[in-house]
Amino acid sequence: MSLSTRIALALVVVVALFAGLDGFVVQRVFGERFQALEEHAAEADVRRVRAALSAEAESLQALAAGLATTEAVRRPLQQAADESELGSDALRGLDLDLLFVLAAADARGTHAVAHATLSPLAGDDGEEARYDELPLGSWSARHPLLAGSAGARAGIQQTEHGPLLVAIAPVEDQGCETDLGHLVLGRRLSSLRVAELARRVGVEFELHQIHDGAGLPPHLEPYLALATASARGHLEPGEEHALAVATFDDLQAQPDLLIAARLPREISRQGAAATTFGRLSVLIGALILLFALMILLRRIVLRPLEELASHAERVGRTEDLSARVHHGRTDELGRLAAELDRMLGKLAEARAALIDAARAAGKSEIATGILHNVGNVLSGIGVATEQLQEALGELPDEDLEVVVRTLEEQGADLATFFADDPRAGHLPPFLRALADAQRDARGRMGRELSDLRRGLEHVAQLVRDQQRFAQHGGLVEAHDARALASEALTLMERSRQSGPSPTVECPAGEALPAVRADRHRVLEILVNLVQNAQQAVDDLGTEGRVRLLLERTREGLALEVRDNGRGIAAEDLTRIFAPGFTTREDGHGFGLHTAANAAREMGASLTAASDGPGAGARFRLILPIAQDAAPAAATHATDLAA
Repeated sequence: MSLSTRIALALVVVVALFAGLDGFVVQRVFGERFQALEEHAAEADVRRVRAALSAEAESLQALAAGLATTEAVRRPLQQAADESELGSDALRGLDLDLLFVLAAADARGTHAVAHATLSPLAGDDGEEARYDELPLGSWSARHPLLAGSAGARAGIQQTEHGPLLVAIAPVEDQGCETDLGHLVLGRRLSSLRVAELARRVGVEFELHQIHDGAGLPPHLEPYLALATASARGHLEPGEEHALAVATFDDLQAQPDLLIAARLPREISRQGAAATTFGRLSVLIGALILLFALMILLRRIVLRPLEELASHAERVGRTEDLSARVHHGRTDELGRLAAELDRMLGKLAEARAALIDAARAAGKSEIATGILHNVGNVLSGIGVATEQLQEALGELPDEDLEVVVRTLEEQGADLATFFADDPRAGHLPPFLRALADAQRDARGRMGRELSDLRRGLEHVAQLVRDQQRFAQHGGLVEAHDARALASEALTLMERSRQSGPSPTVECPAGEALPAVRADRHRVLEILVNLVQNAQQAVDDLGTEGRVRLLLERTREGLALEVRDNGRGIAAEDLTRIFAPGFTTREDGHGFGLHTAANAAREMGASLTAASDGPGAGARFRLILPIAQDAAPAAATHATDLAA
């Protein structure tokens, strides 16, 4: 996963957590506040409904108190003949549904009905309504409307025809304070009247008589106990509307009427819309901030980091340590780029030093082998010298001296000596023996001198080869690839101390073209490859084999070094040319790296292949073919026994 993706995911997670936390806080803080506001609004709506009902009761009470002082009300109590003023027309004019005039209590405490006018119920075709709770004959003193304190009062009376808003006021005798009876006024809380009240207060509500819960709609029955338990009533939230349930007291201050108000959840909707808008605005702002941060991070941080990463990958892929970033920035990334350039410079210097050291080490190994062979030759020269000294010591000089002195002693009598002296007969065979010994010593000395001359010539050739190998390259020109291969193998053969002798092989009957290369670098590469191959087969004894094959390909002329040694593991093939990598305990890890660099510098390529450990290895150097160069005739080289 890239750094930009990780940063983007981290920022997205942070924004998501922030949005979630913000939504939680908004819901807990503002949502609860909106809910509390809605509850307060619901309580206010219920209070307005109660206030409207109370205002209706107070209005009816004031009307009752006013009418109780009129002559029209006192007349029925005084047995007046004309009672037409309290008829149906009066009820309609006063917006009343009933009017009772009750006489004062008799000795039994009963109040006789002096006058009663009732408006008909809807659909009764003009017949007056009848109420079991409001008898037309007489009322007991224990009647709910009569029980209680004196004076005008108003409240709710439950009837079989629905709740009734009633008011009662004492009727006093004119000019004295004696109560003649009571005036009872009533207005039915019909659906039309309730709708009018709802319109005036702006709250949609229903009124239901409690009757100990009997007769309530099923959906209101569960809330009766909750409504009567609290003076503020009960609020039941819904999806679109809230149900506010409260009670209204009768004349005895007992809950007698259930108010069921259907309240739109406008505050909750507006609060939800506000909180949603707030969350969306925060989320959109966070996304805009995220987008801006990503743009800034990409421009300020990620893009420079990508350039640095690409530069590092390019350097690692091409191993071009001369490449530089050159950011020109002065911030931390600029300092990082400058430090990377500085490190690449130091690494280039270190690699150049290591390459020189590797080349010197390779040359030192070749020189060590050559010096070893020079030492062997010099040992032979020493032996030859000793043999010459021994041969010189074996020359018959003393015997010749004896013969010469004997002949000198005879002077002029040599003829007499040869004729008479018995020693003269031994001189011919003695001289023959001396001649044979002289001839043998001379032949031996000639052979030793020949060996000595060849040894000295071998030493001179080894020194010339080392001097030629140590010469600096850099000149790219046309060369015979087979001659380069033979020269490299000759150099290795003269410096080889043990192991198999490498051979050169090329296709039969095929003319090989000249290659364009740096002779010194090709020799350096081939010597390194052949030396590594010989080391790879050292553990195989006489079965080891190293071959150098020449073959023309589409890419150029291939020089392939093959061996049947310990092979290369698959995981090591990808880093075999890396600087410092080696599988040998005594290796420095820069031979193949130096060879690969040398091949690339002269436009060639060097690759490695192996079938695994124990299956040998193949290193192929492909050199470009020289243009306009005459091909060299193909020759063959036979394998030499390991």
